[in-house]
Amino acid sequence: MSVVAEEIARREFQALSETGLVRVRVPVSWEHGFCLPAEDEANEEEEAIFREMTVADNFVIELACTSEVEVDRGIKLPQVDVNEMRRLIVKRHLLEWTLPVPIEREEGWMTSECYARVGSVAAPLLEAFVARFEARTEIDADERERIVRQSVVLFGKNSHGVMGACEAVKLFCMYGGFSEKFGLDRETLMRMPYREYIRLRQVMEKESEAQKREARSRPTAQTKIVAGHGGRVRPSRGIRVPG
Repeated sequence: MSVVAEEIARREFQALSETGLVRVRVPVSWEHGFCLPAEDEANEEEEAIFREMTVADNFVIELACTSEVEVDRGIKLPQVDVNEMRRLIVKRHLLEWTLPVPIEREEGWMTSECYARVGSVAAPLLEAFVARFEARTEIDADERERIVRQSVVLFGKNSHGVMGACEAVKLFCMYGGFSEKFGLDRETLMRMPYREYIRLRQVMEKESEAQKREARSRPTAQTKIVAGHGGRVRPSRGIRVPG
């Protein structure tokens, strides 16, 4: 049995059971009585659990941390205070961790007393936790580029799909197809019996192929260019269909 495969499966099943949570680990070492992030992944680790960042969460936090800054005489532009955003992320999203500083919350927010104690943790370690949480929340430049490249192929003329599709394209096709056809949201789809899922997906693929064949056989409308009043060129309102 592959140990690697089992480890991946265990990790993914844990992620499924913790929907709405983001678990991050940081390798640490103790120096002069302080727990600090370490570069060596083989070191001991500390773990933190954050509440998942939703679209609404990001909108509210970014709005709260944005102010207008004058960049030139009379010209003001919005500017986001990144440090303030990270402070709000800790207060709003940090749920628990393995450090000997208990997390206490009221009405969805870390209490002021608790936040003061959290502030006693070495800043580099707290920043490392937040950085790893942000990395799990956003996408990097390489993934953005991969999404753009594969999207061009996916939506290109006479496209036959994308080989080796990235996670974004897979999710788009899977959720988009089942939402459009059956009105299923993400949570409902994840609970669907897999046998039903592959049956429906097979039929949907054949439907897509039939629609493409129909589109190819449909006559292509050709637009004739005519000269209008004053010599200006415009498309003709008449459609010529090849006989």
